[in-house]
Amino acid sequence: MNTIVETALYVESLNTPGSGARWMQTIEQEIREIALSKAKFAICKNPSLAKFKYRCVSYKGWIIAFRISAKKFEVCRFVWGKKLV
Repeated sequence: MNTIVETALYVESLNTPGSGARWMQTIEQEIREIALSKAKFAICKNPSLAKFKYRCVSYKGWIIAFRISAKKFEVCRFVWGKKLV
């Protein structure tokens, strides 16, 4: 949740008041859908994320890096796609 809140504050700092809260609502729904998905997610192709064995999904320009274990779905990072080198 900390990762989501920090990123929402960043989004709001770049946009209009309330944009962070709106972003947070839509991203939480997207994360739930990813977590409940039966899809198999590969390790991220980006070396800086792959070294932590993160799995990645792209959503509206953002890269959502996460880990999956038998009991837990953990979102680790949000990266604006254009900043991912």
